[in-house]
Amino acid sequence: MKAWVIGLILLFSLAGLTGCAKSMQYTGKSTAWSVECSINPSSKQKTYAIKYIGKGNQPVSNVQYSFENSSNFKYKGNGGSPSKNLRISGKSTLDSPYVKENGFTLYIKWNNTEEEIQLVKS
Repeated sequence: MKAWVIGLILLFSLAGLTGCAKSMQYTGKSTAWSVECSINPSSKQKTYAIKYIGKGNQPVSNVQYSFENSSNFKYKGNGGSPSKNLRISGKSTLDSPYVKENGFTLYIKWNNTEEEIQLVKS
């Protein structure tokens, strides 16, 4: 009987720990950009990828972006070299405790155009 109770407690403990290891995914898309962000609270790792998916012959250049309205993603930056298939990505550790959030916003400017992309928890 004692072994059964101990086994049950161990099973619930392990189930609770595996729930903590799950990473949170956020995605957003416009006609020109696809954005994916991921946070793993247990390892304190976060990543983001911004990919140009727009049509046209002109290379994407002069890219500026910033994540807003997020406690976990506070990046601002500039894109790389002009390209028709531009991809911007980053990886870092959480510098403060993970905050649960349902979504946030990416502001992006390029080629004298700007967009606001809503990222939602997926």
